[in-house]
Amino acid sequence: MEEQKKTFSLLSLIFGIVGIVLTFTPASIVGLVLAILGIVFSSMAKKKEGKNGMNKAGFILSLIAIILFIIVVVVLAIVLGAVIGAAGLFS
Repeated sequence: MEEQKKTFSLLSLIFGIVGIVLTFTPASIVGLVLAILGIVFSSMAKKKEGKNGMNKAGFILSLIAIILFIIVVVVLAIVLGAVIGAAGLFS
């Protein structure tokens, strides 16, 4: 019975970990979606299961995945802008 009570916390933790890993691959959009789902499942777990460490870890990992995704997108935009500027495509 105890194992079934932590289903949402476990999903939150798994989605947070997979979200971080996928952030650095071409499937980074999937990582972002999983990180958002991780936060949703974490809040559901908080309501249904109470506060526990797995719930908190899933929330934190999902939040880190979202922040890393934003950083990767900004860095890619800067690099792409620099490459286009150096090539003189728009001048």
